[in-house]
Amino acid sequence: MNRFATTLAAASFALATTFAQAQMTPGGHGMGPMHDGMKAAHEACKDKPDRRACMMEQMCAKAPDPAQCHARAKERSQHMQQRAEKRQMMHEACSGRRGDDLTNCIKSQRQKYRAERLEQRQKAHEACNGKRGDELGKCLGEQRQKFAPRGPHLRG
Repeated sequence: MNRFATTLAAASFALATTFAQAQMTPGGHGMGPMHDGMKAAHEACKDKPDRRACMMEQMCAKAPDPAQCHARAKERSQHMQQRAEKRQMMHEACSGRRGDDLTNCIKSQRQKYRAERLEQRQKAHEACNGKRGDELGKCLGEQRQKFAPRGPHLRG
């Protein structure tokens, strides 16, 4: 009886897995139209000298609001550029080091950066002291933009 129950459970699990896989979108990633759009954009831009700009054009051309898509892509690009510059500064501060010494230097640079961001957050909260609800959220957003402008994906 115990073997029968185990076999029945395994067979029903296998059947459920088969049905779940059959419901996934083509391509297997579960991303649907966005995934297909990215694949098409990659294909269209694979030989272009400026692939990033080409990808943005391809993706925004199919967006419901192309102007908003371009604006967000530009902000995202600026944000990523700032992050790349920050990483470059961290590595320049550790130039000439190798092995564990380099690893420890980069860790300390990251900790320093995190401490700066924590201090900025603290200042933002102090500036918004006494506010609640939506008013607090709006105030914090304004303060964070003063201290450290960030990408569009983090805005409310």
